[in-house]
Amino acid sequence: MSRKGVFIAATMAVLMIVAAVYVTFWLVGQPVSEPTAAPETTPNRTHAAAPKASDASEPAPGSEVIPIKLYVPAGSGRSLATEEQEIQLEDSVQKQVRQVVELLVRRSASFPDGVEVREVFITSQGVAYVDFSPELVQEHPGGTSAEELTVFGLSHTLVVNFPVIKTVKILVEGREIQTIAGHLDLTVPYGRAPDYLRPESERSESRNNETS
Repeated sequence: MSRKGVFIAATMAVLMIVAAVYVTFWLVGQPVSEPTAAPETTPNRTHAAAPKASDASEPAPGSEVIPIKLYVPAGSGRSLATEEQEIQLEDSVQKQVRQVVELLVRRSASFPDGVEVREVFITSQGVAYVDFSPELVQEHPGGTSAEELTVFGLSHTLVVNFPVIKTVKILVEGREIQTIAGHLDLTVPYGRAPDYLRPESERSESRNNETS
């Protein structure tokens, strides 16, 4: 090869090297694009639905009512008067009796404030045992008339409203007591109120029954 050919070949090689270097530096200078992160996916969560209220409302037990009579102190404070009330019809006489006693305790001035009905049960002989909290004795105002109105207001109310009940026995904290205020013997059960304590209308009925 002539000297001229050698020179041309060398020049071409140099140019190729320079071009290669230039391209290399140009590529290095370009910003490296970061890989695009895939959008973060949140796992699907199934939220529990709030419980639905039943569309059909259940009827309240004992929604049917029945009329009853309470015997409470009359205005004179010496006899009983009637008070018409209603109670819910229950599935047992015992539950209905308890309702009546609790209502009487709330409505009658012959029962002291704070008295609670602890238990009620009825024997096969027709004796209704009514167990009260100690406030019946501790907070009772005393006196013959007041004690009579308390005892006979209760017994007369239960005997009149419930034919299955013949007499009523009062207990306090599950125990028999001698008396509430010293005038009536509570070791024995009581039934209908004596004639002088009954409302006037019932006294007339009693006299008519005796005459006939």
